[in-house]
Amino acid sequence: MILRELALISILLWSLWVALEDLRTFRIRNTSLSLGVFLLWPCLLLLGERFQISTSKAVDFSVVLFIGLRSFIGMGDVKLILIILPWLHFAKLQLTLEILICFSWVQLLLILLLTHKFPDRIAFAPAILLAATINMAT
Repeated sequence: MILRELALISILLWSLWVALEDLRTFRIRNTSLSLGVFLLWPCLLLLGERFQISTSKAVDFSVVLFIGLRSFIGMGDVKLILIILPWLHFAKLQLTLEILICFSWVQLLLILLLTHKFPDRIAFAPAILLAATINMAT
């Protein structure tokens, strides 16, 4: 029981760290992502989540990589998605993408309301992490 709670707290703290770092600097450092692999993956295993690799995940991987290489999103965001992708429940992927898009729009609207201008960049990590959390929790 204590290990599960520590795993949840570790995931939460790492996610908050990455999200706040992205909100503050619009960057996700490789050290944060490396820590995610070495901390997040064992914690997810402790919580009973399954690491899933399939043909559809390979297609998703390719699409995410293409989006990053075309500069639609930053490479830090691409790496974050690729770290989380094997853990996502494929049956709930559409809902996950809808949550990701909705949260991104809410974030954009909040920035527009607060600053009265369209932002040059948006911190995408909070939306990615929230969507992944909902995917794994449901």
